[in-house]
Amino acid sequence: MTCTSANVTAFFYDSFSGAIADISLNREGYLEEIKQRIGCGLFDVVRIDDHHDIFLDDNGLADGLHTIAQLKNFPNPLAGNLVIVGRDEHGDVAEPRMSVEQIAALITVYRPVMDPELSSFESPGLIGFGLSGFNIRMEKSDPIIVVDGEF
Repeated sequence: MTCTSANVTAFFYDSFSGAIADISLNREGYLEEIKQRIGCGLFDVVRIDDHHDIFLDDNGLADGLHTIAQLKNFPNPLAGNLVIVGRDEHGDVAEPRMSVEQIAALITVYRPVMDPELSSFESPGLIGFGLSGFNIRMEKSDPIIVVDGEF
């Protein structure tokens, strides 16, 4: 059976917020839409399974990252925005066979958190705290699922 719909459901993971949501892509121009969503001209594709692919920025592991995503059973970290699409038996873009919840369960989000180190100081007429440095740690979480559409 051939699908006649001009659009196909996909999932968009926003690296800044750590959130994932359903999106709609045009079947004909989906590669250009994906480039716009992930914000790059060159992309890589990671195969989740025979029916799902992740598109990501080819140069995503650069300075200034807000988060890193880790896909279960995939050794490399995924950086930047991600678009997850379904594939049919011919390799063409198709409706995903997994829900957004199932896709989110495959992704772990790592976010750096800075904890300030404060030191106290006293001088005539002034008592306070000054910033003496930071401790940086990594928080691990699941993606936030946005239920009411795109964000």
